[in-house]
Amino acid sequence: MRPGRARHTARAWGLALAAAVLAAGCSGLPRSTPVVQGQAVGGAQDAGVRIIPRGPVSGSDADDLVTDFLRQGLGADDDSSVAREYLTPRASGQWQPDGSAWIYDGPEALTVKVTAPGTVTVTGRISAQLDREGHYAELPPGQTRSVALRLVKVGDQWRIDGGLDGRPTVWISRADFGLYTSFPITYVTPDGTGVTDRRWFLQGPGLVTRLARAQLAPPPTYLQGAVLTGVPEYTELAHGSVSVEGGTARVVLSSRALNADDLNRRRMWQQITTTLTAVGGVDAVQLEADGARLSVPGLPDRALGAEDVDLRDAEAPTGPVLLRSGASLERVDPRQLTENRSRKEARADGPPLPDVGPEWYRLAASADGHEIAGLDGDEEELARWRDGRLVRVRGFATDLTRPAYDPAGYLWLAGRTTAGTRVLVQPTSDLSGRPPVAINVPWLADRRVVALRPSAEGQRVLVVSEPIGGGPSTVGVAGVLRRDGRPVGLATPIAVGGASTDVTDATWLDAETIGVVGAVDTKSEQRVVIAPISGPSQVLGTVRNPTGITTFGGSRSIVVTTRRGAALVRSGNGLTPIVSSTSDFVVPGH
Repeated sequence: MRPGRARHTARAWGLALAAAVLAAGCSGLPRSTPVVQGQAVGGAQDAGVRIIPRGPVSGSDADDLVTDFLRQGLGADDDSSVAREYLTPRASGQWQPDGSAWIYDGPEALTVKVTAPGTVTVTGRISAQLDREGHYAELPPGQTRSVALRLVKVGDQWRIDGGLDGRPTVWISRADFGLYTSFPITYVTPDGTGVTDRRWFLQGPGLVTRLARAQLAPPPTYLQGAVLTGVPEYTELAHGSVSVEGGTARVVLSSRALNADDLNRRRMWQQITTTLTAVGGVDAVQLEADGARLSVPGLPDRALGAEDVDLRDAEAPTGPVLLRSGASLERVDPRQLTENRSRKEARADGPPLPDVGPEWYRLAASADGHEIAGLDGDEEELARWRDGRLVRVRGFATDLTRPAYDPAGYLWLAGRTTAGTRVLVQPTSDLSGRPPVAINVPWLADRRVVALRPSAEGQRVLVVSEPIGGGPSTVGVAGVLRRDGRPVGLATPIAVGGASTDVTDATWLDAETIGVVGAVDTKSEQRVVIAPISGPSQVLGTVRNPTGITTFGGSRSIVVTTRRGAALVRSGNGLTPIVSSTSDFVVPGH
């Protein structure tokens, strides 16, 4: 290997690698049908970065050949035909590119070098990855990935002969990741509320087409069974692409779209219109199938904008919060509350509040203000106060988590039973004293749940858990599986805020963002982290001895409680006291 080659290689990735991902179809580009470029009109599909794939250069050294192969990404078409020119027939048969990628932080974080005769190793310190659908997942600090590629001489030329199976071959620098933009892929709930699945796409030609294809595909694993799509299975773009003219995206679907009934046709319009009009330059969508407009009773007979499709956003609870001192609860307006202003001046009206007693902790309140729940000091007994009536349940689990309410009228918590860790739910209408019922969550059997909270629309649950035997905690979001409205299980989760460890608590800040209190470095200081479900996190200030995190107004109004009885509210990137003596700061329905 020539001197300085590894450093040169690391710097050389640059724009070409990111461009290769566009050609690859990363972030939602399918891997079966040819790519046909849509028109770039009105700024909807900026020219962006383009690459013309190049085959192997005669006489390349082994490490040069690997570098050039990775620069091609997955090639200019879905079969990756140009990239396969770097492979032997055996390696080509093994290679099944899926569009995933690793993200590294700088030039010195990546090396490509010959490590043995016929072996070239690519090694990188990575901080995140994109999965094949385009979800961005952060990784714990100090992660490295290494791929050892085996090469052979074919004639007098090096070719890759092995090591590609099951591994991403696209590496993206943090700087080049700036060429990506996230967009919402849209799904719906049975009551017509939108649920966003945010994914990352390389800007450039064909962006609207790639978004449309992603929208036509089934929901991702963590949402399957929890959300609805109006798109019939196997529906495709009839013309292979989406054209944009005069701000209108013309989406022509294959004839399978006609299998949808009126309700699912409406959902198709809602989903595709909401997703595509998120692109600059796309103001409306025209949806067609089998040579005619896909008609739906009640929708205007024209191209539709997002305002026409009536897809509701989930509404997070707003209004007064509950403060607790000893056995006393009081309802206050948090926007009128400051450390130097008396609680009396900030008091607010609402349903009567019970005397919870000093033995109950970790309180939660329903959104309507009519129910409060809490745990005893041993975290083995659940208490519920419903319009003044107290119901106590004991003996069904230990190590219980703070209760939480969903908008469908269910109380959620988790705990340990003789059968392992269980997620437990109970209708708020059930005041019989029966214990909550376990739902099916097999992936939690050998883990301890630290916290769980349902989302504002009730179709997803945030779960913080850690291994029973000890180890780093993880934060995930899983879809809620329901039968006749009743929760019966959770889907396999998607990881969120992977750079945070030793997590104390987490909460929903909005429909796409999680607030986390946890350590983000080896110093193990607890910090507040704003973590998108798919995207880079923002780290805020440190907090000593945190006990919980909540919000009364999104990421701008984060509140962290501490063991000293203080409630701290976000101020810029730090935290400042809002209440100096409270053991609970309860946002109803949150």
